[in-house]
Order: sequence, then C-alpha cells, then structure tokens
Amino acid sequence: MSDTAAVLTGRQFTLIGAVVLAAVLAHVPHLPLGITALVFALIAASWLRHRQGAAALPGWAKLLLIAVFALVLIAEYRSVIGREPGSALACAMLASKLLETRTRRDAFAAICFASFTLMSALLFDTSLVFTLASFVGVVLLLTAMRELEPQSTALAKRAVSLRSYLPALRASMVSLAIAAPLALCGFVFIPRLDSPLWRTPADAGARTGISDTMSPGSVQNLLTDDSAAFRVGFDGSPPDRAQLYWRGPVLTDFDGTTWRRRETGIAKPEQRESTAGSGAIGYEVTLEASDKPWLFALDLPVDVPADALRGRDMSLVRRRPVTELFRYRARSVLDYRFDQSLSPDLRRATLALPEGFNPRSVEQGKTWRNELHDDDAIIRAALERFHNAFFYTLSPPLLGRNSVDDFLFGTKRGFCEHYAAAFVVLMRAAGIPARVVTGYQGGYFNAVGNYLLVRQSDAHAWAEVWRAGRGWIRIDPTAAVSPQRVELGAQAVTFGESAWYRSWLLGARNRVDLINRVWNSVVVQFNAQRQQSLLHPFGIDRIEPATLLWLLIGASTLMLGVATFWAMRTARLRAAPLDAAYDALCTKLARIGAPRGDSEGPLDYASRLRSAPPLSDRCAVEVQRLFAEYVGLRYARAFPTGEGIAGFARDVYRLRLETRN
Repeated sequence: MSDTAAVLTGRQFTLIGAVVLAAVLAHVPHLPLGITALVFALIAASWLRHRQGAAALPGWAKLLLIAVFALVLIAEYRSVIGREPGSALACAMLASKLLETRTRRDAFAAICFASFTLMSALLFDTSLVFTLASFVGVVLLLTAMRELEPQSTALAKRAVSLRSYLPALRASMVSLAIAAPLALCGFVFIPRLDSPLWRTPADAGARTGISDTMSPGSVQNLLTDDSAAFRVGFDGSPPDRAQLYWRGPVLTDFDGTTWRRRETGIAKPEQRESTAGSGAIGYEVTLEASDKPWLFALDLPVDVPADALRGRDMSLVRRRPVTELFRYRARSVLDYRFDQSLSPDLRRATLALPEGFNPRSVEQGKTWRNELHDDDAIIRAALERFHNAFFYTLSPPLLGRNSVDDFLFGTKRGFCEHYAAAFVVLMRAAGIPARVVTGYQGGYFNAVGNYLLVRQSDAHAWAEVWRAGRGWIRIDPTAAVSPQRVELGAQAVTFGESAWYRSWLLGARNRVDLINRVWNSVVVQFNAQRQQSLLHPFGIDRIEPATLLWLLIGASTLMLGVATFWAMRTARLRAAPLDAAYDALCTKLARIGAPRGDSEGPLDYASRLRSAPPLSDRCAVEVQRLFAEYVGLRYARAFPTGEGIAGFARDVYRLRLETRN
C-alpha cells in the first residue's frame, strides 16, 4: 500500500476534522440556520463513521447529498451566484468530503479545499478579531499537514492526547514564522486593484446600518447592536457630546406606517451660506461597510466629501454604496441656518398626513393650534407632554394600526423613533412643517487614540421643524424624556434595564477599540492609493506597477535567502544529536564484527545486515527497526522532532547486541 493510500490514524483524522470545522465556523455568521445544521450534521456523521471504522460511502449516497445541497441552496438563495450561496456550497461540499475521507490522499484533498474555504471567509469580514480566528484555522491546517508526513512506527502508534499534538503544532508555528516576512513583502508590493475583483451585484444587502426608511422597530435593531458604525478623528478638540448629532437620511414622506426619504435634489450654491456664528469643525470619518450610500457628518455639513453629493436636506449621499471601509473628510458648523425660504412643494410634503390614520393625534395638534396660536408655544406644549408622562425604554409595547395614537394616548413608552415620529405628526397637525432626521448621536471618545468611536447602538432619530426667518431647527423630543440618552448614550439607559457586566464589557471594548482602528488604518485600508505613496519620503510621487513587481522580486529573494540559510543551519543543528545517536548504533555493530562501509548509507547497511546477519533473531529485528526509525527521522521530514530524536537515542543506548552462537 502506498503512503497516500494509507488509512488515517485517529490522531490524523481528528486534526483533519478540526481543520474542516474551523473553516466552516468562519462562515457560520452569514450562513442560514438550516444550512449550518446540515453541515454540522455531516461533520458529526463523519466523526462517528471513522470511529466505527465504517466502509467507504457508496456512490448513490454521494449523489443524494449533492441533490440535497442543490435543493437547499435554491430554496434559500434562489441563486448559486454570489458570496453567500457560494460560501454555503463550499461549506457543504467540504463537510461531505470529510464524510468520505479515509486515506492520506483524501486528507490532502480535504485540507486543500478547507484552505480555500477558510480564506474565502475574509470576503465577508476583515476585522482584527475575525482575522485572528482565521489565523487559528491556518495553524490547524499546517498542523494537520505536518501530522500527515511519514512517521516512524513509534511516533505513529502514540496514544491520542493533547501532548501528542505538540510536535506538529510547534512545527506549524515555525513554518508560519518563516513565511511571515515573505507574506509581508507580498502584502506591501503586489500591485493592488482600485476595486475588489470578486464582487458581484448579488453581494449587496443585509448589512447593519441606517436605512432610508423608518417603521416601528427598525431603529431598535440598531440600538441593540454594539458593532462599530464609524470612527472620527477631529482636527482639534471634539465638540461636547450633546452636540454630536451625526446627520444621515432625512425622512419626509409618511404613509401612516413607514417614514421614507424624499428625493430633494442637490443643494444649491447659496445653501452653502449656512453658518450663523460658530466656525467650521474639520474631521475625518472612517465609515464601516454598510452596502448603503449614506455618509454621516456632524449636523450641519458645509463641505461635500469627494465622491459624494449633498442634498437640499443637507444629507450626504455617496455616488455608490459603501461596500468596504471608506475614509472621507468633512467640515461642519454647529450653529447654522438653512432653507430660510421654503418651497411650496417641500411645504406641502412636510405638512402632509395620511388620511384615516392617528385621528386623536391629529386632533391634538389642531387643538394646540386653535388654543395656543404661537409656534413656539406649540413646540413647548409637545415637549412638556413628553417630559411629564412618558418613559424611555428599548422594550416598548407593541403598537397597532394607529401607532402614533397608541403611543401618545396609550403605552407612553418607547425610544427615539417613537418620540421623533409622534412629535412630527403633532407638528404637522398643528400646521408646522416638520420631518424626521435619522443618524447617530454621541459616541465614545478614546483619549489614547484621540478619536471618537460611534457604534450602531448610537443610532438615533430626531425631528426638524421649519420656522419662518430661521429655517430648519433641530428638535430632539427624546432629550425631553430622557436627557441621559443625549448626555450618556443609548447604552447608558439600556444598562439601567440589564446586567452590570454588559456595561463593564462594553466599556472594555471601547477602550481596546484603538487596536481595531490601527488594524483598519494600517492593513484593511492599505489600498492602491496608499501603495502608490510608499516612496513619498524618498521624493517619488508615484510607483509604477513594474517597479512594484521588481521590489517584490528583490525583497522576496532576500527573504527566501535568509530563510533558506536559517533552515539549513537549523537542520544541521537538529541533525547533530540524531547523527550522534546513529554513529553510536554503528559503533555497537562494529564491535560485534559488522562495521559500516565508508560509502554505505543506512538503507544499504541495513540490507547487508539482513542478508548476512551475525545477530540473534531478536537483535536483528530490533536493529532493523532502529534503522527504519533513523531513516524516517533523518530523511522523511525537514525538521525531526525533539521527541523523536530523544526516543531514538534512548533506544540505541538501551540496545544490547547478541550474536548467533
């Protein structure tokens, strides 16, 4: 039986299974529950079949599995094109390959497939934590390949224990350490594309972020999400937290259930004359991928970032969705006036209310108009109503068809989207143009890194009302109910309703987020533009692709030369005690009249001893075993394990030779 056809040992199959499991786990966050359960069931079945020594899987069973995969994928995705269906298919096929893995040849095929599947998970997530998790998978992969190398009989028969995996694990870590400089050369010098090569239209969608619609519960999903939305570095000192309103989509149209964004066109040049006192604040935003075109800026942006447009409602929209980390600069003013004259179309839109919805709220607004007359008095009346009788909570009761009526006159419990929507309805009913603004409020300022971290849980909705001669004015009704939401953030209010350890955990995550920022800046955002600026310190403005390739060849050659020298030197150092033990074996044989020839290798020497043995039968068998073990340690692998060398030397020392009588 050839080496590649040899049946796997229990330790080898365990490592192969761990590699497959690591590759699949990397895809679990985006796999549907049904496909995840199917893949894990296949992995568990593979382990049970190997433990029971079951026969090879019949052909009809493989065809049945393929048919099941195809049906599940079509039912779940309606397509097999794109990242999600492709990764699901890869995981399912990898698990089925493990099901039929019995020999070393099968194991090598499974490892190659697992390496592709593991690396493809980086198409979904490039964060530091996920990359480190992928690194663990690579370590397991190399450990499994090391374990599949030909071994001496003594090593192959070792009992399966955690200690028995250490030699292969140590060798894989050494291999990674040697490969790291070469990988760094490739990362820096391989010419980069301006856009991803693998992206397809089917890849868009289903990422967390602010939407251009708002309906009951839509913002709640963000308020319970602690993932990062964006990070901001200010040119100077950051504003007070109460001024950190990050403007996103502006929602004008309301159908009784859902608020939607209205296309208002591009801001006219005269709208840039929006300041009313304070100077502009400059800052740089690093926005996480959201698959949406919205950019966020302090309320109110006065400069448009590159590759973006500013609408008449002062929201920023990128020309294409944000599908990867996107960095842009912006300038904003905190004291402003804009749209001091309201167009007839926009006035009608910001006063419109759907017929047949929320009659009590509409009646309340009309009553305030008839009794109070003054717009400021109406606004104060609404805010006082919220302040006196309402409560902030992220677990509000369910609302019916007339959601605003149910909230204002029934539950009186909710979060920002409830207060913003109800306030705008009341204002419109009272004849005051109003609309909902969505975005983020606040953030955590990391003093060590000097930047502001804004999480999805900082998502917020507030209102804008239009006043003659003053334009649009921001009104945050949530602040009237829960000032802590603006001063401390949504999580501060949430933690009053949950366990203390969540507050401590989030605080720790905020403090160590500096590592994520450095990772994003140095690694994830190392794009073609930054690659072109590598030689700026040497007075070279642009590097041509051919120059990058020559730099890659030169640096790689140097790294390979150093690694080769180190490997050869290490091999000699490790072989020294092994060769010393082999010399001791040859010396013992010479003493009984069977010396080694000057040009005789270990295999020829062992063959001569076998054909004309002066040894007893027991000693002859032991000597042949020692020769085979030496050949396995010395020539079957680049770096013999210390445990193997020590075991061989110990057996040679204990050998007592007996000749035939």
